[in-house]
Amino acid sequence: MGNSCCCCFCTCIDQASIGILERWGRFESLAKPDFHLLNPLAGQWATGILSTRIASLDIRIEIKNKDNVFVQLVCSIQYRVVKENADNAFYEQQNPNEQIQAYVFDVVRALVPRMTLDELFEQKGEVANEDI
Repeated sequence: MGNSCCCCFCTCIDQASIGILERWGRFESLAKPDFHLLNPLAGQWATGILSTRIASLDIRIEIKNKDNVFVQLVCSIQYRVVKENADNAFYEQQNPNEQIQAYVFDVVRALVPRMTLDELFEQKGEVANEDI
């Protein structure tokens, strides 16, 4: 989450962040980085602020390959909130890190058991680009 200095009638959204504005508990609009005047008497307030910076998530996976050898993989995932879809990211994603991790586990578990250790090393670029 980005930084925000809030009081009753104003909010300041810093650069590389996007704000979520609601009116009476319903999504109203996205707030770009700037100083925003709000009217809480009309039910308007800033519900949350999302960072649009690139974040990194390292995922460690231990899996058995075709040679019956256990391999430890470290997958580094870089992700960010797309400004145009920030409302979806705020309201629909409860825990994005766990969802990303589960998806990566599924992809790796589908690919690695079919490869030998040498094939895995040779095709690591293909594994990295596989449907992610």
